[in-house]
Parts: sequence; C-alpha cells; structure tokens
Amino acid sequence: MDFALSEEQELLRNSARDFLNTECPKSVVKEIEASEPGYLPELWKKMAALGWMGLILPEEYGGAGFSLLDLAVLFEEFGRAAMPGPMFSTIIGSLAILEYGTEEQKKELLPKVATGEISLTIALAEPECNYDIKYIAAKAPAKDSGFAITGTKLFVPYASSANFLIVVTRTQGNDGDSDGLTVFIVDGKAGGISFAPMPTIAHDRQSEVSFDNVAVSSGDVLGSLNNGYSLITDILRKATAIQCAEMVGGAQRGIEITAEHMKTRIQFERPLGTFQAVQHRMADMFIDVNGARWTTYKAAWLLSEGLPAEREVAVAKAFANSACQRIAASSQHLHGGIGVDVDYDLHYYFRRAKSFELNLGNTPFHLKTIEAEIG
Repeated sequence: MDFALSEEQELLRNSARDFLNTECPKSVVKEIEASEPGYLPELWKKMAALGWMGLILPEEYGGAGFSLLDLAVLFEEFGRAAMPGPMFSTIIGSLAILEYGTEEQKKELLPKVATGEISLTIALAEPECNYDIKYIAAKAPAKDSGFAITGTKLFVPYASSANFLIVVTRTQGNDGDSDGLTVFIVDGKAGGISFAPMPTIAHDRQSEVSFDNVAVSSGDVLGSLNNGYSLITDILRKATAIQCAEMVGGAQRGIEITAEHMKTRIQFERPLGTFQAVQHRMADMFIDVNGARWTTYKAAWLLSEGLPAEREVAVAKAFANSACQRIAASSQHLHGGIGVDVDYDLHYYFRRAKSFELNLGNTPFHLKTIEAEIG
C-alpha cells in the first residue's frame, strides 16, 4: 500500500503551507481571534483567489474538481497553522449542496462559494441533542404553502456571519425517529433568526441560534422532504474525516515546536532532548500523530472512492481525539510554564485540540459506532 502523497497533493500541501506561513503568522491568528467576525475578509478573499473554497467543487460551478482526500491534505495545513475562520463550515456546507441540492440550488450558491462571495454553516446540535440526529427537536411544520422553523441550535460555527445556514429540522414523526427529518437552506438574514455568542476555548465563533417561525419554502429543502437522516449522516461522516486531518496538522505542529524547544532548552548543562525520558515521550508523540494521520487518511480515501467508511471514520476520530490530547498534554508538560504563555505559540494548539476533541463526536460517541460495527 502506497501512503505517499501524489505530486499534485504535494504541490497543494507545499503551496498551502507557504501561503499560511506568510499570510497567517501567529500575530495574525491573534488578531483574527480578537476580531468581531472571527476571520479577516481580506484573507478570505486571498484564499478564494487560490481556489480553496471551490477545491472539491466541479469546474462547472467554478471549482477545481479535486477529491475529498485532497481536501484532507489542505485541512492538515490549516490545522498546522491554527487557522481560524469559516472555511471548514463553508466547505462542508457546499459539499452538502453539491451532493444533495437541486440543479437550481447548485447553480445559485456553489459559484458564489467558490469565489468567496458567500459563506455557509450547518445548524445541527440542540440542547438535548448533539450528533445523534434522531433526537432533533427543532420543528418545521407546513405553513402557508411553505414551512416555519421553530427551535434552538447550539454551537453553530460562524453563524452570525454566514450568508446561509443549513438547518436540520423535524417535519414529521417524533423524537427518536430517523424518519421525518428535513434539511433546509435558510437565508442567514431571514426574519425570526437571532444569534447569541457561545465563547469557546478555541476562540472561534460559535453561536446559539434561535428560530422563531422562520419562513422557508419547498424550494429551500435540501435533499428530499422527511428524508434528511441519510443526508446528514453522510455529510457528518465526511466532515469528521476532514476535521481529523485538521487535528493531525495541529498535533504535528505541536510536536515540531516541542522538538525545537527540547534541542535549545538547557538543563543540568545539557539540552533537555538528550535525556532518555524526554526522548521516550517524544517517541510516543510521534507514534500518536502518525497513528492519527494514517487512520484519518484511510477514512478520507475510502470516502473519496465512494466506499463504506463508517467504521473507519469512527476509528479515526476516536483515535485522533485521544492521540491529539496526549500530544497536547505532553507538549505542555515538556515545556513547563512557558507552554501556557499566551505570547508563546504552543497554547493555540493546546486550546484547539480540546475544542476539536468535543466537535463532531467525542470518543465515547464514536466508540459506540465501532462497537456496533464489530459486535
């Protein structure tokens, strides 16, 4: 089995790394985290000009026609740069529209995503429901030849700046039913939507979004009415694989920062890296990051090929959750007090590792999937 990146993927990785090193040093990351929208519009436009927003979109919609595996390569570099912003939510939203939207929806929205004109987000989690979507409670009953969405969504990324929200609702049935779910594409400025910020350890922009009889039409349905369960599980599976790649990038950079510190930090008249216990700790971190990388890329490859990957995605996320937490903790431990200094880069990766662990399913959530697959 050949684990090497293709020449095209190498070029994508190297160009992304060069761009992010130049355009998004930690001084810029700090500026982005402190800004109101949580991203820089001028940087967003530059990334759009590179074709990143349309990387996996077909050329007919202004994209580059790359694969999900190529997207994983790009997001590993985002993780390495600790790059905040609505890139992840927008690309995953565009993937949902690409695979399940009508031709009219695709032509209307996807070219604007590719040029960076609009951003997207997915509104899924609720007070009583995280990623087990059978328990979605937000209602969208039929009303006035359309539908009216009422309910509350939590931890919606970059919701207040998104042009469109992809909202998962219940149009039929009861809590616990996989049938009766419908997904809508909702204008972010529609009447009846309100936003409340939800501060996070990663300093990204997440919101509680309340819907109060928000009017939508049958033309806003993504996929088919009452059959949104398979759509969301499919998109979440792909989103999780890409999230794992971003986690791997952050963990890899944390190891690099730590290795450099171990070479230059002198204790007892010798570099810390010459002590056997430190070397063993660094070796464990190396094993963890590569285990997370290969399980992630296996899942991404299977999804790119259109092959079943439910178990592989669950393995990748469960392992990445634990491995990246171990790496973050070891990096901090080996650094000592400087590791938590906000003027030192390591804290960005520590904070993001914890945030990513909880996003798109924690370890127990994915272990249940693995148990069901092998039981």
